[in-house]
Amino acid sequence: MLSLALVAALCAPAERPVIAEVLYDPAGDDTGNEFVELYSSASAPVSLAGLRLEAGDGSGPGRWTLRWTGGTGDTLRRGERFLIGGAKLVPAPDAIITLDLQNGPDAVRLVWPHGAIEVLGWGALEFGEYFCGEAAADVASGFSLARVPDDAGTGSNATDFRAASPSPGRANQTRRNAAVVAGSLALDPEQPEVGAPALVRARIHNAGRDPIEAGAVTCIAFRDDFEIGTAAAAALAAGETLAVQISTVAAPEGRFELRLVLSMAGDEAAADDTLRAPARFGPGSLEITEIQFHPASGEGEWVEVRNRSGVALDLGGFTLADRADRGGALLTATVLMPESLAVLAQDRASLLATFPSLDTARVIAVQSWSALNNSDDDAGIADVVRLRERDGVPVARVEYSAAGLPAGFTRELAGGGFWTASSFAGGSPLAPPPVRPPLESALEIVPRRLRAGMPARIEWSIPWPARASVTIYDLEGARVTEAFTELSVTPRGERSWDARLPPGLYVAVLSAKPAGATVPLTATRAFRVEGTR
Repeated sequence: MLSLALVAALCAPAERPVIAEVLYDPAGDDTGNEFVELYSSASAPVSLAGLRLEAGDGSGPGRWTLRWTGGTGDTLRRGERFLIGGAKLVPAPDAIITLDLQNGPDAVRLVWPHGAIEVLGWGALEFGEYFCGEAAADVASGFSLARVPDDAGTGSNATDFRAASPSPGRANQTRRNAAVVAGSLALDPEQPEVGAPALVRARIHNAGRDPIEAGAVTCIAFRDDFEIGTAAAAALAAGETLAVQISTVAAPEGRFELRLVLSMAGDEAAADDTLRAPARFGPGSLEITEIQFHPASGEGEWVEVRNRSGVALDLGGFTLADRADRGGALLTATVLMPESLAVLAQDRASLLATFPSLDTARVIAVQSWSALNNSDDDAGIADVVRLRERDGVPVARVEYSAAGLPAGFTRELAGGGFWTASSFAGGSPLAPPPVRPPLESALEIVPRRLRAGMPARIEWSIPWPARASVTIYDLEGARVTEAFTELSVTPRGERSWDARLPPGLYVAVLSAKPAGATVPLTATRAFRVEGTR
């Protein structure tokens, strides 16, 4: 254990300038970019004449090397900074030298002519002469060790210093500073429909020492250079972070730079007042038109897309992801012409083997495919298919339900923007949805004359999505069985049924109830089951 006297000797002496910041491992080439900054909170000016700045090699005891000595004209007044460092620094140092500091575990120290010493050490140091109290953490390349606040004096390097963005010649912690938290700027919803309300969300932080009163910070949102909304922030205590939101309307359609700017009287650090992120209102250049999430023939999952942009698109500029937003890159370099379809495949070779007539140039392999879910969650959503540009800007997003869809069938985008089940197993990759012939009534049994034990197909056509069931009765009105119990169905759909019934005449009854309805729609269809020959 170090004695209290020795600990005190290694820490900042009273009424003397202190080490405020050290950059010992700049990003890239260290030459000309390293620095040590001194700061004075002493009540009177302090001469730096004879002050020694030394670098310590923490691999052994007593390994200190002189780097700089203060001259007779070097003086530091209260609140001022003295910068010692390389020729590439901006602003130019008060003393330009090559520091050649080590990345750790190492140290620097100030040795005053009268014998007082201040030491700053970083990393896992073994010898007590290289740190005060407890050594500071070794910081990543490009970050400095900064005393926060600039006059902190707890008696330990570990608590006085922290990793920071280098700020030579500037305060490590301002008194009044509202800052936008990096990476926090986003739209909600992420890709709002044109004309719909939307929120610009972000987080702001009081990076200064003084509290910020309610209403002092105005948050201004821009679409490129056009202001789209403002909001006043609540009060912020020193060090506190606050979520803010700005209401806007998503218009016009297109990609843009979303920008958030903070405005506060007396803000001492303008560099952290602005945050930018690419964003989009409305649909992007690609539209999702079909989703195969439950293949039945070994072809793998796939997603069909359409170029809606009016110009040729390089599909290499997009990624495909699922609900968890795990993105996969499109591997095949393909230029897709306007209004053309392409299929993004989990297993390109297997898909082409299953559908050998497909245009191979428009079947694109996806690296790191994220498997799509086959069953719905409590909200009635199985999964989400997302298309993004390579920089993360959303292009298209589809939530789909797996309810009522047998293996092998797809979800297809039909006319009017409505998603429905594919007409046939396997779907229709690289082709529009086939037109299904109209049903004679709301319910059909195909074929109407069944042989005992043979499979049948139940088809329905109703005005809206609904919860539906089909029950089988005999001619005396007695319930015989359920062809299927209540499930979510699309307006036009079908379901296979294994009709294991004795020979005779039967009536199938469809009961379909849309959301919010109290009385269901019903439809009937008679059919016959014949004996085996």
